[in-house]
Amino acid sequence: MTELAAAVRTEAPPPPGSPPARRLTRRRWRDSRLLVGVLLVLVSVVVGARLFASADSTQQWVVARGDLPAGHVVVTGDLGTVSARLSGSTSGRYYPGARLGDLTGATLARPVNAGEFVSGGDFAGKDRPATRLVPVIVKAGRLPVLEPGDHVDVYVFQTGAAGAGQTGGDTAGSGGDAGRSGGGTTPAAPVAGSGAETLALHDVEFVEVEKLASGDRSITLRVPIDGAIQAVAASQSERVDVVKLERDARGGVGAAGPTTAAGFGR
Repeated sequence: MTELAAAVRTEAPPPPGSPPARRLTRRRWRDSRLLVGVLLVLVSVVVGARLFASADSTQQWVVARGDLPAGHVVVTGDLGTVSARLSGSTSGRYYPGARLGDLTGATLARPVNAGEFVSGGDFAGKDRPATRLVPVIVKAGRLPVLEPGDHVDVYVFQTGAAGAGQTGGDTAGSGGDAGRSGGGTTPAAPVAGSGAETLALHDVEFVEVEKLASGDRSITLRVPIDGAIQAVAASQSERVDVVKLERDARGGVGAAGPTTAAGFGR
């Protein structure tokens, strides 16, 4: 048994030899994978820097410090600046903070609310004729739905105006009968409530409206200088009727029409 075991041990195969040593090669800097990695890092840095810069790309813009009415002449202190980030299409409409001083002395063409950004369309042009803002009292139920900037005609109802005209016509028409009868003519008594509608203002701009405690409305109109007295007189009349104008395809509102027409009561 001992001899058999010794024979088995002597017949075992020898262990495998060690593989030949390989020398590590040095990675070349021109390796494509290395270049791609460096490029990705550079792109990430650039994109991150741009995102960080755009996150704080605010700018100063001109805003109203308080509510300013249409026709107001801007003075120092009316406007201020705030920091805001506006898109490219929006930023072109508003005044940057650097132009704050340029707006002193400009006239507002429409009301501007406190905190509202100021744009070029808020101001009257240099060639625009001088106007006046006049309040006109309108009875409840006689005012159409209006938005600031709408244009209107203003009519005033004058009691007895049409009655006087109708009386004159009756007198002239009855002259023949009077001559034939040999007597004079007696003017007919004016019809109760008769009167005439008179055009006081044509194509004037509506600015704003205020509801009064009585339920009536006080509307502010922008009128030419020579039309201010008509607006004041209309406000003091017994009845004012306001008609909203609708423009045609060419932007016109048509002729004013008759300045006086017979009315049909109050």
